[in-house]
Amino acid sequence: MGNIYYKVWVDAIVWEKAKNGNRRDWRFYTLIPISLCQSINILTIGFWCHIPIFIPIHFFAFKPLNGFSSFAVSLLIPFIIFNYLLIIYNDRYESLIEKYKYSNGKLYLWYFILSMAAFIVPIFVGIIFTKR
Repeated sequence: MGNIYYKVWVDAIVWEKAKNGNRRDWRFYTLIPISLCQSINILTIGFWCHIPIFIPIHFFAFKPLNGFSSFAVSLLIPFIIFNYLLIIYNDRYESLIEKYKYSNGKLYLWYFILSMAAFIVPIFVGIIFTKR
């Protein structure tokens, strides 16, 4: 299972570097989307299994901002730290790029699409079946 994790990362890193070169920081543009997908995957599992996974935060008067803050503190920030330490810290990605082959961004794209679909499709199916 760890191999898939590293293959997706290598695919994302090489794709982002090839796509934009040195115009922008590829570390940020790979770390955030992959961490977001991982957070959404855990969120989806939590919804399916009816497991409360958020740390409630009530700092703001605007409720959606509190919801996003809860999501960020509970899921997104831990994945950002975890991924940073496993992939980017001490330039570990360089040895991973040598070890795993690049899939032209296809593996990264499929991971992103499947992560979003696993979250969105059950919501639409639930809406469709509850209206009947």
